[in-house]
Amino acid sequence: MGSDVNYDKAPSEDFASVVIEFQTDDGHRVLGEASTSWSFVGAGLRLSAELLGPEYSLSWNSLDSGLKLFFSREVQGKAGEDLVEKQNAEMGQMPVVASEAAAYGYEAEDRHFVNVFLGREKPALTFDDGLQVVKVLMTAYMSAEQGRTLDFPPEGIDSFVPAVAKGTWKP
Repeated sequence: MGSDVNYDKAPSEDFASVVIEFQTDDGHRVLGEASTSWSFVGAGLRLSAELLGPEYSLSWNSLDSGLKLFFSREVQGKAGEDLVEKQNAEMGQMPVVASEAAAYGYEAEDRHFVNVFLGREKPALTFDDGLQVVKVLMTAYMSAEQGRTLDFPPEGIDSFVPAVAKGTWKP
């Protein structure tokens, strides 16, 4: 990171994890868990999901492409994202993600965006959807600061400002 980075003076959120309990439309209790970290270092951009049920499971990882390439130390070339987005290595075993733009959803997002502007489709996500996401995130911050589970939406969520946004957060 270098001498310019000082986490004592300016702490940074480099990892987040949240567990959300909710009821489906048909009344089933469901737990959702999400984790993210900008500090993940690996062979490339990792998007993954798991679904676990009483008699089933599903697992997906964008780096489990089925095609992997190995580079020895003797391979020479310019450093860069040769194979996958966010590539952090230049040697060793590397995943090859075929049609990255499609695999990460960029092509479908762009196509939908253009079709919305042309009036052919209604937006899949709206301002109200974005507002709900922000409220879920703010509830997660509030829950962490209070050290307890909260109902959604909690009282005071519309005016809540997390400590990290105020600059008062100390990890």
